[in-house]
Amino acid sequence: MNDFDRNNYKYWKWGMFYKNPNDPSVWVPKRTGMGWTLNFAHALAYVYLALIIIAPLVFTLYKTGVFKF
Repeated sequence: MNDFDRNNYKYWKWGMFYKNPNDPSVWVPKRTGMGWTLNFAHALAYVYLALIIIAPLVFTLYKTGVFKF
């Protein structure tokens, strides 16, 4: 097996979080089902995760009038 074999169980925490520092990809296909997941061994994955969470939150707060720009 190569260093970034995405089917190797040792790189999947609890079966759903992919963490392989040897894999250069930040986005990887999910092991089961359709879609993509983040490679949490890279710092950029946490930036994407923050944007995925913060952007809709800020939009919602703006539309409800909590934030006024």
